[in-house]
Amino acid sequence: MRFRTPSPESSSHSPVSNVIRLVLASAGVQGLAFLALPLLQRWCYGPEDFADFALYSQWAGLFGAVATVRMDLAVVKHDTPRLASAAFANGLRALLATVCVSFIAVLGFRWTGSAMGDVDCLWFWLPVGVAGLGAGNLGTAWLTRQEHFGLVARVRAMGGAFGEGLRFAFSGLAGSGLIAGRVLGQWLTAGMAIRQCLQHQVKAEKPTREERIAAWKIDRDYVRYTTPANLLAMCANALLVLFLFESAPRDTVGQVGAAAAYLTVAFGLVIRGTNDVFFRLLNDIPDSQLIGVYIRWALSLMGLATAGATVLYLLPLDWVILLLGERWSDLLPVMRMLCLWMIPWVAASSLSGIFPHLRRQSWSLVLDVLHLCLIGGWLTWFSSTQGPIGQGDWTIIKQYTWVQSGFYSLALCAGILACVLGTRTTATPGAS
Repeated sequence: MRFRTPSPESSSHSPVSNVIRLVLASAGVQGLAFLALPLLQRWCYGPEDFADFALYSQWAGLFGAVATVRMDLAVVKHDTPRLASAAFANGLRALLATVCVSFIAVLGFRWTGSAMGDVDCLWFWLPVGVAGLGAGNLGTAWLTRQEHFGLVARVRAMGGAFGEGLRFAFSGLAGSGLIAGRVLGQWLTAGMAIRQCLQHQVKAEKPTREERIAAWKIDRDYVRYTTPANLLAMCANALLVLFLFESAPRDTVGQVGAAAAYLTVAFGLVIRGTNDVFFRLLNDIPDSQLIGVYIRWALSLMGLATAGATVLYLLPLDWVILLLGERWSDLLPVMRMLCLWMIPWVAASSLSGIFPHLRRQSWSLVLDVLHLCLIGGWLTWFSSTQGPIGQGDWTIIKQYTWVQSGFYSLALCAGILACVLGTRTTATPGAS
């Protein structure tokens, strides 16, 4: 595929305004989902339905992390349209392979008698959802490359709004309705993005095999480093829900899934906004001042997250039951437990740009491996030493909070250490 040069629309906006437009579009979609969530809980879906959706979300996130082996990033970075087109083609081939693997995985759930195999139509929705997610990433990546930031913002916003509306329309499908709305919304985003790509096309030229191989050689670091890092992070976060789905009542899984949805939407907006600003700010800060800036930002973010957690503890449980219904009576207690580990999480994730800034990307990878081993090891210990998880038994959530709090506190300490070493590295040549 060849597309025309960047449009006048793109040149009329500064880079900062383009970032703000994309952030606002993302915030709008997330805000809409946040507002729709209590309505869906009250009138359309119960905890068991949210359990199915939580399972789908985790598996879609895992396969989505490797769907295009991050060729969407390569499409944006390539200097020439031919190499970008070849990377796009490579991404589509990787996506096709990932979709096939996801389908086989769901069949494996059924063949092994796993509780995950009992989710209605997961064999259909998971491959279709992974395909929509990957196609959307590639399509919006090409629009980003062409600097059509307004189009990217619009297609994401329209797809998100459409998906939320469909979740109300499909309420009769139980858990499948939540999944279907999300999947079809992602497919609308993908379809609109690819359609816009074709509308701005000047000349369609299929990349040759040699060009695809050349692009693959250039982009292999995305496969070797970026994709595994994304997968490791997703695995560590998915393990709890996957474990609960096999070991706990569906109601428990649904309460945890809904609680996590509220918290990650609220805190996630802070992380995404802060991450972009902090990473850009680092270029203007002398290395000698990095430690002080990092600590001040970390304390400020933890204070903000603590204020949010305090609101949850002050919120009367009766109000939540009145709003959502008696079947969601465990939601607020679960949110109160989960929000505690999100205090260091918000700070560590928002300031994670310190590692690439100081060229210590390997530290991020080591932390991701440690996180996965820590969660996996703890769940293995828990399953071998604790009894069955009964209705209303939140021991596992309390322990999970301690484990997560410890890890993200360690990640913050690693960030401080990186700043210290970066300061010493800078000071050494001057001293000599």
